[in-house]
Amino acid sequence: MAPKQGVVLLSGILGAVLGAAGFAAYLAWPDRVWIYMTLEGVAVVHLLVFLVAHFEMLKVFSRRRSTQFGANSLLMVLLVVAILAILNFIVSRHPVRVDLSGSGAFTLSPQTVDVLKNLKEEVRVLGFFAERGSAQNQARDLFENYTHQTSKFKYEMIDPDRRPEVARQYNITEYDTMVLKRGTASTMLRVVSESSLTSALIRVSRAVPKTLYFVEGHGEHALQDKERGGYSHLDESLVAQGFTIKPLLLLSEKKVPDDAAVVIVGGPQRPFAEEEWMALDGYLARGGRLFVLVDPIVQTGLSPFLEKWGVRLDNDLILDPTSGLGGVVPVVNRYPEHEITRKFKLATFFPMARSVAFHTPPSDPSLRFETILQSNPSSWLTTQVVGDIAIDPERDKKGPITLGGLVRYPDTPSDTPESDDRLKMRLVVFGDADFATNGVASALGNGDLFQNVVNWLAEEKDLVSIRPQEAKTSTLLLSVQQTNTLFLVSVLIVPLTLLIVGLSIFRRRRRL
Repeated sequence: MAPKQGVVLLSGILGAVLGAAGFAAYLAWPDRVWIYMTLEGVAVVHLLVFLVAHFEMLKVFSRRRSTQFGANSLLMVLLVVAILAILNFIVSRHPVRVDLSGSGAFTLSPQTVDVLKNLKEEVRVLGFFAERGSAQNQARDLFENYTHQTSKFKYEMIDPDRRPEVARQYNITEYDTMVLKRGTASTMLRVVSESSLTSALIRVSRAVPKTLYFVEGHGEHALQDKERGGYSHLDESLVAQGFTIKPLLLLSEKKVPDDAAVVIVGGPQRPFAEEEWMALDGYLARGGRLFVLVDPIVQTGLSPFLEKWGVRLDNDLILDPTSGLGGVVPVVNRYPEHEITRKFKLATFFPMARSVAFHTPPSDPSLRFETILQSNPSSWLTTQVVGDIAIDPERDKKGPITLGGLVRYPDTPSDTPESDDRLKMRLVVFGDADFATNGVASALGNGDLFQNVVNWLAEEKDLVSIRPQEAKTSTLLLSVQQTNTLFLVSVLIVPLTLLIVGLSIFRRRRRL
């Protein structure tokens, strides 16, 4: 046997041995991935070398052409099967998933991935679906995407008709219902979507739900109001994320409750009494988190309170003639770098907004201001808020204009003597409250931005609003010439070419 043929044969033998050794290593040490993956990878390389070079070696074994071709075909099949088996083994341990949809409809959002990566305990999902139904297939695809990100997410599909005792155990009365369990905690879900599933996942993973208080009594947007001007959409979204929502009447309570994770003042239309804003001031002084949304051309009585914390709300109006939504509706599509708007790429718009300014209060110069929202450079800030509202370059200020920001103390290490609850204070102020009402909350990124602010204030940084990917319908429009070309290529040219090549190969084989 020639030296070259000996090397080829040795490569094939070595590939087979390494493949078997890799499988044995997997059975013996399943946790030591690098060992069996290395063996299997080297085995594939050796087998591929043998597959490419084995034809010459076969001629040594027989002089009959029929035997040569028969042995050649058999060996090729065995080698291809062996290589595919090894590659399938490798891929099954390290699966690669590629979303080829144009809208990314099968790709989990970065927020969902963060939630799954941060799971501390195993969460199990029981899906009660009719067998072979479309909802079951949709849910299974979604669950598979989740299990791909973490081993702490498990799921089981259950047909209520075949296993009625399990359905009764979990009080299941409808198809397409899911139950999420973490230890003794559980929650039920009836909507198959990424946003609803991730929200339920966070709810069941949270030990104690945090409480959000919405201040009322001054004409604020009502949580129960389902009309265009209400906040019921936000109420439903925040409850779905596991928060407890409560109203807060400061005149009765006299103070902010101790269990308040965040207090929200959503568009007051009447002035606050001094004792009310003093209650808010005391809440911030002990490290509270407050989100204030104030519409323009409204006297709220909050100016002394906000001025104390360095925020100034002037009687002005932001105009944006290029927004396409009217001159008094500024649009924001670029955001300063901040945790609230991290990975936030959705545009937002604000039906009538005022500016938010900051001045360092003499009583506490350590306070810092961070900009969250700025209008476009083409916008203007005018003090002409009544009558004929028009831009006057000599009077008005050119954009960008800050319409949302936050006040906080600089971050202090928790182990320093100066660190106390007071330094945890966070005050976010927006110059518009209408942007989060039912009529516009679901448009663009308005509702998402509101929820991101609340989640950041509540120190739920991985609990951000998740917009499900929407499948897009693509239409292909062809001209008459393109249609004729497509017909000739697909119906005539390609089939005829394949037929001619096949006949040529057949005739050549008959001559051998």
